[in-house]
Amino acid sequence: MFLFRSLTIGLLGACVMLLVRVRVDTSYVTVIEAVTQPAPQQTPATASIVDVAPGLRGWEVSSLIRLSPGERVIAVDDRPVDSDLAAGAAIAARAPSGGGYVDLEVERADGLHRRMLVLMH
Repeated sequence: MFLFRSLTIGLLGACVMLLVRVRVDTSYVTVIEAVTQPAPQQTPATASIVDVAPGLRGWEVSSLIRLSPGERVIAVDDRPVDSDLAAGAAIAARAPSGGGYVDLEVERADGLHRRMLVLMH
């Protein structure tokens, strides 16, 4: 019990010393303000991953991809597509081979893009 108390008091003393040292060191920090133009408000690009179980048919893979209202697929594996039908056909063509992935680029209604990765087993 004496050993435990000694260890606890030693650790508490070390914590206090670290806190005191940090407070002393921060008193010498000066703040320099810079005038800059605010950055445009954009949300960072996001990526989604869709994991597809083995044995699904091409049209079933296309139905697993969930898009928000106003979103559309504009490229499949970095190849531009003209319509949702063309995007679905490109995804369905890759699905029967199994293995690998399909890289989709999705455009949102506000013009921002995001990536969607479809993993096929």
